[in-house]
Amino acid sequence: MKKRDLLFAGICVAVVGFLIFLSFRGKKPKPTNLSIPEHQGIKDITPRDRCIECHHPQTGTIDVSKRIKATHPEKWQDIKFSCIKCHKLKTAADK
Repeated sequence: MKKRDLLFAGICVAVVGFLIFLSFRGKKPKPTNLSIPEHQGIKDITPRDRCIECHHPQTGTIDVSKRIKATHPEKWQDIKFSCIKCHKLKTAADK
């Protein structure tokens, strides 16, 4: 084997290893904190519309930092999808 072949193989292994590392490091959705007064009464079956009232990117009623960001996955736009499927419920006792 030539030296350049080993160098090429090493670069390929490094790239694949880096991609695997990035896939394991992915973002995790923040849990829904039930200690917030507006979140009282949210259950696993709560429809998306209840969340969108406050967290809509343009018309949300809470401060801008808590609205859905442009980098958020587009699944939130599906009317049938519940936010609680990704943003699990977190009580005050959960840490």
